[in-house]
Amino acid sequence: MTEDQINEAQSLVFSGEILTTPDLVLRAPSKDDVSDITALANNRKVSSMLESLPYPYYDKHAEEFIDQVSQPDAGECVFAITHAESGELMGMCGLHLVKRRFNMAHMGYWLGEDYWGKGYATQAARAMVDLFFKAGSEDELLMSVLSTNTASRRVIEKCGGKFWKRDTNFSSFFEKDMDVDHFRITRESWMGAIAA
Repeated sequence: MTEDQINEAQSLVFSGEILTTPDLVLRAPSKDDVSDITALANNRKVSSMLESLPYPYYDKHAEEFIDQVSQPDAGECVFAITHAESGELMGMCGLHLVKRRFNMAHMGYWLGEDYWGKGYATQAARAMVDLFFKAGSEDELLMSVLSTNTASRRVIEKCGGKFWKRDTNFSSFFEKDMDVDHFRITRESWMGAIAA
């Protein structure tokens, strides 16, 4: 990681930060979440919508994930998506500030299948985009989705995402290159999405 990347990453490291939406609490993942993460992620329908989630998904994957995102210099700001009333774990979302893809910070999320189609993904994604632009100094954020994932495409558009381009990335689930659509969210497009 370069010094500039470290400085940018550290500007969005929130130890103990909690974000709330009408239905959700976004909090740091912990070792206590391992079995719940595994139960949600070990699902063919979930894995087939993501580029790099292992399948089958075991506790060791969840443990490695939590260890990775718990590092203070990881260049990531990751939250567990939980239900505000019940506290149940529903998925994960995160800002990835090390610019590995097109020299841009990017945001991603996933939810367990039982929580699809209920507006939770939009709430979580919008909270993360809002955090990115309020707490950081950058003016542009990348979100990417497998071109077959029309539900996530709609979520990105509700965050002000504008289609930018398509390329291919290797999918660990399909074990081959898949078409990926990339969207850019600017401060201006985000403000437009808030106002809509």
